[in-house]
Amino acid sequence: MIKRRSRTVKGANLAHESEAAKLKDRRKAIVAALRRCMLTKGYAETRLTDLARAAGISVSHYLYYFASKEAALKEVCDEIVDQTLAEVTASRGEPPEERIHVLVDHVFVRSIFSQRSELGVILELVALSMHRSAIREKLNYYNREMMAYLTDLFEQVPRQPGVSARDAAEIAAAIWMGLLTNSQYDGTLDDSRARRLFRRSLFDLANIRHSGAAAMPPSALRKKPGLKRLIA
Repeated sequence: MIKRRSRTVKGANLAHESEAAKLKDRRKAIVAALRRCMLTKGYAETRLTDLARAAGISVSHYLYYFASKEAALKEVCDEIVDQTLAEVTASRGEPPEERIHVLVDHVFVRSIFSQRSELGVILELVALSMHRSAIREKLNYYNREMMAYLTDLFEQVPRQPGVSARDAAEIAAAIWMGLLTNSQYDGTLDDSRARRLFRRSLFDLANIRHSGAAAMPPSALRKKPGLKRLIA
């Protein structure tokens, strides 16, 4: 009797786990479908029927997994933010030079940021956050975590004279987003050029050697009005 009951409980647990896995997979498929819809026609123009069709299900079936279109949007935002933070901050314990290389290569080579179509989703999330508190809250969390990571990075290096670690982090973040955004509209700013500019900017801000070059002394900084304006 006890063995039979044990088998029954085990079978019920396996069935529950299988159902939970199917639920998770279906939700992921819906989130992926919304990302595709945002790329092809934008979030505002995507109706619930469009999203359900893209996911290969009916609207009533969709509402079993998500209560609304905005609920799936929140999951898109969570997925992008969590993935980005995990990948970028994984090198926290490495030397500063390595952390800079990892950050640059993540942004312009290996991540969703390096896929120009996906960048459109990110820019739309930023715009949508203006009137959607849940999206804004998640992006605020992303900003706090990323700024803490960049500040920690710049606390480990000499930096340019008069530039605090937090200032350097703010400048680095601005350059990061500026290059990503400009790459959408400037045909001459390909990934290779953007990567080179971002890497050089980070090493200049850190005031450490890169590719055998010595850290930039203050006298050299005075000869570079562009950089002098940058940190003023």
